[in-house]
Amino acid sequence: MSTELQTQENNYPAQLTNFEKGLVTFLENHNLPTTGIFVGVEERLRVFSNVDYVIKQLDPEMTTKSVYLAKFLAASASGLFDASLNYLWDETILQLRKRVAQFDLEYFYDNTVGGDKRKSFRSEEDLVKLPDSDLINGAKEIELISDVGHRHLVHINYMRN
Repeated sequence: MSTELQTQENNYPAQLTNFEKGLVTFLENHNLPTTGIFVGVEERLRVFSNVDYVIKQLDPEMTTKSVYLAKFLAASASGLFDASLNYLWDETILQLRKRVAQFDLEYFYDNTVGGDKRKSFRSEEDLVKLPDSDLINGAKEIELISDVGHRHLVHINYMRN
């Protein structure tokens, strides 16, 4: 475990353990299950030990607006990895929509949405009406994402559903 994670000011192992104890007590007080709810503190610390490296790879302007990334970290800290993965997926889809909108929206819609349905897709706001699978396939179709990226996203989307 890195020494940065164990400094006096940021004793993450102790903070996460205390946070979990508080949640468990709350659940017990309401006669709710407490077993098998939270991922262990060690696994949570693995997420946090990688966060600095990953966030440094992102545009700082983007991170200030990454609500789902913040929710991912909050859910990870809580030990709720299933919820954290959903937030990470939401951030991925949000960023893909933004990139599609910045690329060429008309071209994207022309290649992704067929038939009469195409008439209802005109603006960036309409991207939310498109299922994730269509968004992913359309991004691949216009070569906004690679074959490997496409396969990964399709697989993750399949596993989520």
